Amino acid sequence: MLSRVHHVGLVVRRLEDGLALWRDRFGLEVAKQATIEDQGVRAALLPIGNSEIELLEPIGADTGVGRFLAKRGEGLHHVCLESDDVAADLTAARTRGLPLIDERPRPGLAGQICFLHPKGTRGALVEFAQPPAGEQHHAPKRSGALADLSLHEVTIQTREAASAAQLFAEAFALPRAPAAAPSGLVAAAVSAGAVRLVFLAADAHTASMEAAAFRSRVEAVGEGFMGLVLTVRDAAAAAAALAPLEPVEGASRSFTLLPARCHGVPLDVRAM
Repeated sequence: MLSRVHHVGLVVRRLEDGLALWRDRFGLEVAKQATIEDQGVRAALLPIGNSEIELLEPIGADTGVGRFLAKRGEGLHHVCLESDDVAADLTAARTRGLPLIDERPRPGLAGQICFLHPKGTRGALVEFAQPPAGEQHHAPKRSGALADLSLHEVTIQTREAASAAQLFAEAFALPRAPAAAPSGLVAAAVSAGAVRLVFLAADAHTASMEAAAFRSRVEAVGEGFMGLVLTVRDAAAAAAALAPLEPVEGASRSFTLLPARCHGVPLDVRAM
């Protein structure tokens, strides 16, 4: 059975640079770090709220992550769902007709892992991971303006939001969740533990500039990940603490960190 978002995987050119952001600037602690030769990556896992951030640096240009970096640059690479029986969940995905990257589980930083092909999941690369027996998720207690920093949403752009959310709900037995959409867009969502996967699409019933621009964006780059939404207790204090990243003030009690300052990942930060 699949439960929570175990982690989101972010590709960086240099692991040290990713750690400088997520560990040194955001204050997360490294739970695991290793070089995984057969996957061609140097990787680190950093707990954030009820989930984790996985940083991935390719150790060769001819690896999957190396090719991703060369084609798309730094950014959001995959979302990992925690499994209590990864072999069974992989078999269930195969039975449902979802295209697979891995035919059987293999060792990874998060435990026994496997990947599904994004062509079956609306352009979003999905991983299953079964952590080692007895391993518990522990986000360390921290202090300061970013003490309660948590992963809240993973946003995914798609051509049709309702059917995308229904696919994830049915294929992975994830409950539907409420979701709000910006002007000109529609949203649908599922929950995976404390994190929502939010699918955004242009509103077919409006000819607004926002809808047209979003539709053009999806046609240009395809369906797939957009960014992350983080939450904090005090958005104003968090923005002040992150001043070197030049936060852009958003709606009430929120701000945005641009992808150029966050290794290709757009980050929206909101008050809880």
